Amino acid sequence: MARVVAVADHAGRQASLAARLAPAFSAAGLGLEFRTHRELAAEVSVEQPPGQPPVVTPDRPLLWLSPGDAACADTPDGRFLAAETLAAARSIAFLTRSPVLNRPSAVSMCGTLPPGSARAVRGARHVDPGAVRAERFAGAWPPDARAGAAAVAAGAAAGAGAAAGAGAAAGAGELEVYDYATSRSSYGPASSSAGPFRYRAAGGPARLVKIRAIGDRAIATTDVTSATLDASRRVAARYQLDLATVWWLIGTDDGSRTLARVDCWEWDAGGDVTDVAEAIAAWMAERLGGPAEVCR
Repeated sequence: MARVVAVADHAGRQASLAARLAPAFSAAGLGLEFRTHRELAAEVSVEQPPGQPPVVTPDRPLLWLSPGDAACADTPDGRFLAAETLAAARSIAFLTRSPVLNRPSAVSMCGTLPPGSARAVRGARHVDPGAVRAERFAGAWPPDARAGAAAVAAGAAAGAGAAAGAGAAAGAGELEVYDYATSRSSYGPASSSAGPFRYRAAGGPARLVKIRAIGDRAIATTDVTSATLDASRRVAARYQLDLATVWWLIGTDDGSRTLARVDCWEWDAGGDVTDVAEAIAAWMAERLGGPAEVCR
């Protein structure tokens, strides 16, 4: 039986996921062990033979599920040790030749997902342009009237559900504004703020929808269109993510979708954790030559 190692906070925030992963992997004919980052680094070595690629020993299939260990001392020494442990575990996951779920890269902790949520959403415009609202920057408020009107019009054209405005004065109530000076998001900045600002067209009434994308599968806990499921898979593939949580704002009036956030860490949120665990097991089984069907 193939043995897979899940690098996770299995005794803390990911305990619920860990409890469901074990039977899912057993049903798929795979063994599963859990390790923290520190435990993984303590039992694995990485060697660089002259003129040869790095060798990881033992080289095992991995589930890269956690960005760090939960238990670390909040002291300079503790934070240094946590950073070194994370670097070692990340190197192991990166260099392992066996399959790795959400393998880290040289530019990201998982796949190629940018560290900032705003950058991740903006980057997704290449695979779903209509789902990403255009954003603009201004050094002072109100912005240039033409720019304010253009932001509202661009948001409406992208299907964000915003009403078209006519200039900055009207746009102040129709724009979502992020104030860098105060780290405050609102519909228009405080009158005393000095900026700079980032703003975009405000969306209309919408519901928040969460889609889990695991390989070529997409899991939703509410009714969504097949187009939204397909878009979630495209966004995950854009960032080379085998496991991603894609958040959407779905317009209640017109059904338009706006991308809200992309996450690569699974923190047990929601009632779909069993389906997620089974899909993860199926993903690994496919790559190890085992049964590919999700257990039901």
